[in-house]
Amino acid sequence: MEHDLTRGNVLKTIAVFALPYMLSYFLQMLYGMADLYMMGQFSGAAGITAVGNGAQTLYIITVTLVGLAMGTTVIVGHAVGSRRFDRAETAIGNTITLFMGVSVVLAAILLALCPQIVALIGTPAEAVEGTAAYLRICFMGIPFIAAYNILSAIFRGLGDSRSPMYVIGVACIINIALDFLFIGHMGLGPVGAALGTVTAQTASVALALVWLKSRRTNIHVKRSDLRPQPEVLGSILKIGVPVAVQDGCIQVAFMFITVIANHRGSSTPPPWAWSRR
Repeated sequence: MEHDLTRGNVLKTIAVFALPYMLSYFLQMLYGMADLYMMGQFSGAAGITAVGNGAQTLYIITVTLVGLAMGTTVIVGHAVGSRRFDRAETAIGNTITLFMGVSVVLAAILLALCPQIVALIGTPAEAVEGTAAYLRICFMGIPFIAAYNILSAIFRGLGDSRSPMYVIGVACIINIALDFLFIGHMGLGPVGAALGTVTAQTASVALALVWLKSRRTNIHVKRSDLRPQPEVLGSILKIGVPVAVQDGCIQVAFMFITVIANHRGSSTPPPWAWSRR
């Protein structure tokens, strides 16, 4: 299954690998965009504001996890390129331990702080309940976001950036279909949007796992590979943390714009709609 990226035309190889990665990144953002569109079709300003605030908060977490996963992609890629599959197995095992531990703790903390987060971003009074409900459900889905990014990092480390794109594309279709069901047919509002998002994320993990298991690789993660190794974790974080901080800061900056819009009330067009005016 490993794709050799060291041969052939350099620019073509970079483009073939990078473009699917960029599209996958965009498709992860499409979850919130789809939710907003469906809320616009079937709900009022309060519901749109609730989902917009919730989705923007979730973006920060998503891009941070994507950035951290970059460390795994690089380490696995180096190991596979040098035919040191034992190192790749250790890197993957340590990534699973790291991401699952961090995601569970992060989800627990965010769930506990949900009311404070809703207040911190200046959510209009009429959208507070919907925003809190959306965030609580999505926070419970953080481990699935982490799991998908682990699997994506493994694919990319093996030189395959297309499979994650296909997986997340199918998940987006599932999300849109569930939005029609939960928001349009059942009238669940922000709760329905969150349920659709988390269910689609869960489906992306299941699909990616099945896809990966169906492919022949020289990598077989053992239980011993899950044991944390400071040197391996340090290598992953040394690469992943700067990327995560950079991408996270961009989203935090945009969140400030959202906060400003929130203080103007839910009747004011949100920042993601300003470009249409």
